[in-house]
Amino acid sequence: MAVVSYLPLIETTIFNFYILNRCCHRKYSALKTYLIFFVFSAVFFIIIRLNPAIFKADGRMLFLGILYLIPLHYLYAENILVLFVTMCFCWVYTTGVFSLSMQISGLICPAATLSVLIFENLLFALSIVPFNKILLPKYIFVLNNIQAFDKKWYKYLAFNNCIGFVALAFLHFTFLSEDISFNKILTTIFLLVYIVASYLSLYKIVVDSIQYTRLEHTAMHDPLTGLANRAQLWKTLDALVGSSNVFSVLFMDLDRFKQINDQYGHMIGDMYLKHFADIASEIFRDHGNVYRFGGDEFVAIYHGIIPQTTIDRLTECREWDKEAPCPFNQVSTGVLFCRPPHQSTEQILHQVDELMYQNKMKKHTRTS
Repeated sequence: MAVVSYLPLIETTIFNFYILNRCCHRKYSALKTYLIFFVFSAVFFIIIRLNPAIFKADGRMLFLGILYLIPLHYLYAENILVLFVTMCFCWVYTTGVFSLSMQISGLICPAATLSVLIFENLLFALSIVPFNKILLPKYIFVLNNIQAFDKKWYKYLAFNNCIGFVALAFLHFTFLSEDISFNKILTTIFLLVYIVASYLSLYKIVVDSIQYTRLEHTAMHDPLTGLANRAQLWKTLDALVGSSNVFSVLFMDLDRFKQINDQYGHMIGDMYLKHFADIASEIFRDHGNVYRFGGDEFVAIYHGIIPQTTIDRLTECREWDKEAPCPFNQVSTGVLFCRPPHQSTEQILHQVDELMYQNKMKKHTRTS
């Protein structure tokens, strides 16, 4: 029966590994990962078995599970913090099941050691399906998407998981030294429900944050070209106007774009706009950004004084032939160098638009 008393802990360890293996990415093959984990666990439980006076099979050595970070850090691609956060998530579930099985067993048949294992299997059988289909996918979603947010989110997730596990373990240790009662079982259940609710709340926060970010991106970007739109341009220029930075603004208008639509159709016209946007973005990639102002008009912001070679590269569109939908009809540009004290955003855009229009008229006069 001495060996049987350790079976519930072995079972929870297997469930912990199953959950963690679902959440994290293996560095090696499944066979190598499982073998190393099995060997470490075997050594771990042999040491426990050889020191029964120190390590009891009632869950008192739960915190020694932190030692599993040693093989897990070697076996999985995630960093220590992510592994620890995920381990705490695993421990909450398995410790909750283990603690409830011990309490229920102690209430119904205190002298039966095997009953702990029986109730634990029963609780796992009842909870594993909703855990797998509801809670675990949501937790994996949070784990995969929380990286897009501030690092404080990871700290919050770690704090939430760690506090949940510590509270549950503390409750378990306290109840071990007291007589089992139905109220204590309910207390454990209520704590588990609260922890699950905190996970679901965090999931909802992350989902809403992602949706808000997507909506914000949609509101600030042109759906055709993928460039930031006029609203984002205005926001960026307002920030630059309030600074002491030197920058250049280029207003670009695609020449004879109507002819492209009339001759090739609007689908080709859309491809024409997108192709120009891709080329312009690549030209300004390391020094600024390109925005779609509207229709066939674009604006670029260059950080610093833009060199003439960059302007020539843009107006000539030397990269046009690569994947071009049709021949290039040229582009007219107006360039404005902005030094502090800056004019307003509206004045800057009005001036650079006028400069573009003047250059367009000069070009039209020369070709007519």
